[in-house]
Amino acid sequence: MRRKEFQADEQECIDFLEEKHDGVLTFSGADGWPKAVPLNYAWHDGAVYFHGSKQGEKMAGIAADPRAEFVVYQAHAFIPSYFTEPYLACPATVFFRSVRIRGTVAQVEEPAEKASALAALLRNMQPEGGHSPIDASDPRYASSLRGVAVMRLDPESLTGKFKFGQNVPEKKRENIAERLLERGLPGDPDTVERIRGGGARK
Repeated sequence: MRRKEFQADEQECIDFLEEKHDGVLTFSGADGWPKAVPLNYAWHDGAVYFHGSKQGEKMAGIAADPRAEFVVYQAHAFIPSYFTEPYLACPATVFFRSVRIRGTVAQVEEPAEKASALAALLRNMQPEGGHSPIDASDPRYASSLRGVAVMRLDPESLTGKFKFGQNVPEKKRENIAERLLERGLPGDPDTVERIRGGGARK
């Protein structure tokens, strides 16, 4: 059962999806086995867009059954058991954010939507620009737009779990935050902000 204190609201989920650029798409393979494929994506106009070759196991599986689930996950900090318990290992945990999207995947054929999705993908990977805008009316992009597959996952459900010690008493949670600041690993200061902010950075 999903603990209510870890549930993220829709805007928190969308903010996370816009922040991240890679996730894992799961679907039924054409051979009947479940498949999990890591890929780059863009959250754009309320959907997940990704691109790739027009052939391969991903395309074959989606063609046979377009239902899919997409997961984006970030582990923020490992919390050792001894931060809260001097003897038992059980309290060891990871503070993290994750979003799961369930829906159906459609292949994008309309040139303007295709160009818009690819532009969103490139903004994630190359925010500094340095290229001509991707435009379906630009003849220089015509062959590229025809040759690449662009897929859109239309969400039917979207759920998020942001775990930052919300189930821990406030005094113990603050102790974890202080121990993280003492430890000083790269992700620890950000994790402390999220602990003190209730799970999502405000």
